[in-house]
Amino acid sequence: MSTSICVVGAGPRGTVLVERIAANAWRRRIDVHVVDPYPPGGGHVWQADQPGHLLMNTVAADTTLFTDDSVHCAGPVVPGPNLYEWACSTAREGDPDPVIRDEAVRMLPWSHPTRRFHGRYLAWVYGRVKETAPEWITIHEHRTRAVALTEDADGRQIVALEDGTGPLTVDAVILALGHTDLEPLPEQRAHARFAADHGLFYGPPANPLDAPLDAIPPGAPLLVRGLGMNFFDHMSLLTTGRGGRFDHDGERLRYRPSGREPVLYAGSRRGVPYLARGDYGRMPPAVPARYFGDDAVARLRGAGPADFRTDVWPLIAKETTAVYYDVLLRENPSACAMRPERFRAKFDALAWEDPAMADLIASAFPDPAVRLDFSALHRPLGSLSLDHHPVHETVEALVRADLARARDARHSPLKNAMTALGATRGRVRRLVTHGGLTGESHRRDLDGWFQGFAASVASGPPAGRVEELLALADAGLVRFVGPDMTVTTDPAAGAFLGSSPRTGSAPVKAPAFLEAHLPPPDLGRTADPLLRRLRDDGACRPYRIPTPGGPAYETRGMDVAAETFRIIDARGRVHPRRFALGIPIESVDWLTAMGAKPASNAAMLVQADAVARAALTAH
Repeated sequence: MSTSICVVGAGPRGTVLVERIAANAWRRRIDVHVVDPYPPGGGHVWQADQPGHLLMNTVAADTTLFTDDSVHCAGPVVPGPNLYEWACSTAREGDPDPVIRDEAVRMLPWSHPTRRFHGRYLAWVYGRVKETAPEWITIHEHRTRAVALTEDADGRQIVALEDGTGPLTVDAVILALGHTDLEPLPEQRAHARFAADHGLFYGPPANPLDAPLDAIPPGAPLLVRGLGMNFFDHMSLLTTGRGGRFDHDGERLRYRPSGREPVLYAGSRRGVPYLARGDYGRMPPAVPARYFGDDAVARLRGAGPADFRTDVWPLIAKETTAVYYDVLLRENPSACAMRPERFRAKFDALAWEDPAMADLIASAFPDPAVRLDFSALHRPLGSLSLDHHPVHETVEALVRADLARARDARHSPLKNAMTALGATRGRVRRLVTHGGLTGESHRRDLDGWFQGFAASVASGPPAGRVEELLALADAGLVRFVGPDMTVTTDPAAGAFLGSSPRTGSAPVKAPAFLEAHLPPPDLGRTADPLLRRLRDDGACRPYRIPTPGGPAYETRGMDVAAETFRIIDARGRVHPRRFALGIPIESVDWLTAMGAKPASNAAMLVQADAVARAALTAH
């Protein structure tokens, strides 16, 4: 008797699935088919041949694809090197590519590796899995896309391939897809038509490496909407990627242009770039949870669907604020008007939402400038009259102040607090999975606020990237437009117009407009032929989160069963042979894009093990 499994998607998650299948396989013939048009290991996003100036957003020692003793899984633990450990071995043993070898030699545990280097690590992991797989396992690679999934009378799964080979007939199929293209929104269609009609450039939401940036003319104004991580990759591709270079003039970083760069006019809803990650000169601190730990998550899960605003955020806010004032009391004790031990005792005893908490903080820290202000972090330009403050200079000053804090993160109350806030997201993930929040709270609070807020303050670019942004601003190649940026069209002028309603400034006229963010997971709008066919055939459905006494929230993610991640069809039936992990199920498994961190019981590894074991018996 033999078993065959098809894994659709050969990026990090697909690679872990193949490894878990091999680790859990018993002694009988097993065929594993890996389907992806891009090289296995890195897949689409982590291609090993991408430009060397694009960086990871995670530090080297916090990245792995291997299980360890922390991982609570039924399958065997098969240890392997994390990214930093692999870099160390590469530095010792050498690499045919001198660029990879040189980066390995310079690597520190807290370095942000290039995306290319990470791609090489992922390819190495996949190669090791393939080489060490038991002799009864055969791994087949299909460098094409899966475009349809049906089944025969015996329940065997039939996977149609885009290149016309196959089809593959297998016992089980696991979807491990990343971000997929979407059908454009009406506004995006209109922008694309306008650009085509007037000979302009329009770049819809996409992976920066997929965007046709060569079509943006040198020296031209370029409207860029979005100031998150996607923006920084575009920024690098349009500057360093066009031959410019950065060097230091004394202590200040300067940009030496090639003359081929456009001028970026950038804005977003907040109007300010994501905050820089703290540079601690060592691994970021791991602060034990005090108020929102595993016990709190278990209590909230046991009480039924929670409301994020009233049940969860107060615990996160108190957790984060405690870290902030701990560091402030250590670094600047004179800022506190009461004995530190008295403040800590009172703080510990009060609930975050108790009015006495605000009174305590105000009396302990009379200077409002030293207090932690979540509202100001969320809308940093919210209280300023930008009619009277020049918006570019205002944003630049905020960015420069943030960079100074990031460079001195060990002594920064804010950077330590935001590191702590970022760490709470793993616990939020465990809480909200499979209906841990009411549908209304998931829509309003998690999707509508916290996800974007936490990313903007705790998951930003490395400090060096922000320093490059400021150097480009000094060189006149980046101008900040302001918050709530809008882009319209001017047929008479044959141009896009970008502006912020908060500034009162004249719109920026530009021949190019770029949406600097990734397309979100959206089953209803997906352009992926496999997902679209499953949806249209009723073979999958969007995930709906109930709200007691109110309407359910229909999310944009695919519905899967708890724990087994089996796909649920339009009639509510759980398919015994079809599974899904990763970006398309983001609404079920919030923050599913988060990679695996060593010694953390990483959800990606736990889930992959459970799905691999279920797929091996799905026949």
